[in-house]
Amino acid sequence: MKFILFLFCTFLATAPAAAQIELVSNDYFPAEFEFQEIREVTLDEALEDSAGLSRIDGGALFSDVGFQKYARRVYSVGEAGAISVEIVTLLDSRAAYSVLTLLRTGGIQDGPPGDAFTTAGGEIRFSQGKRWVRIHGRGAPDDLPKRVAISVSNRIGGRRLKPPSLVSHMPVTGYDASSLRYYPSKTAFESHSGSTAVYLRTDADFEIAQSRYSVDGRSGILSLLSFPTAEVAEEYYSGLTGGETGGKTYAKMAGPIVGVLEGSFDPAVADRILSDIRFSYSVRWIEDKPKTIWGVPAGILTTVVKSLFFVAILCGVSIVAGIGFAAFRVMLREHFPKHSPDSPERTELTRLRMR
Repeated sequence: MKFILFLFCTFLATAPAAAQIELVSNDYFPAEFEFQEIREVTLDEALEDSAGLSRIDGGALFSDVGFQKYARRVYSVGEAGAISVEIVTLLDSRAAYSVLTLLRTGGIQDGPPGDAFTTAGGEIRFSQGKRWVRIHGRGAPDDLPKRVAISVSNRIGGRRLKPPSLVSHMPVTGYDASSLRYYPSKTAFESHSGSTAVYLRTDADFEIAQSRYSVDGRSGILSLLSFPTAEVAEEYYSGLTGGETGGKTYAKMAGPIVGVLEGSFDPAVADRILSDIRFSYSVRWIEDKPKTIWGVPAGILTTVVKSLFFVAILCGVSIVAGIGFAAFRVMLREHFPKHSPDSPERTELTRLRMR
């Protein structure tokens, strides 16, 4: 019995990770009585249809980057204060980061809370995974929004994500990080950038990051466009060099990325900025390293344990069946001797005389 129990426990310990139960709730709001300043919920609403976003601040942007769900709760604080918590679930982490850069309340800082956050005037906003959170306090303690934000961030969980890869290609020389704006798609850029620049018009889809640059008293805007393929980027870049990038507008292509710099820069300064734009392809062999227990791959050990477990069950069933059959024959011999296979009347004896 102890051996079977040991096999069963080992089987549970080596079960695939996909079969584990994920104890994570979809309700990321603070728990009741978690904060002593918060008294009660005065408003609780949720949306899963983008049609209702028109009455929400930033709702049009949510829809354009990829809206999935919206939830909001307002809590009463003290005698007359309140704190509002809004959680928006978007298409992916790029969409959440885009909303953070476009609806910022201050400079973007690395989390926690979240992967990155901004804060100003009793309000904190952060992106974490594919969720964007906005927390606003009114008549509440100054540190309460930050504490609530950390609570919500911990409930969302998951590993911390880096900004979209396009942002990492922004040149360092003269970079003003506080002005960064990131758009995950052409639709979002055309609807919310307010840009009328002819050089940014193209039929191809793209993601774009923009920021202000200042070098030696000269300033301007760098637009970094990432296209689906290098061929599409080259087609766009060829159109620019065909006559649309004269004067104070400069461009550089690196793989599927095209950088367009506009401002009061002279060619030498523009070259210093654009020379930082680089792109290289890399190939990495991804080897699936199986989980091991006692030096044995978990998959093999699981198969062996399952086999032993079912063999033990089969042996047990065989023993029980054998005992039952023997008991049945004993019962026949004692109570129904004529029908017993061991009855003399049912036994035939053949004698052979050998000479």
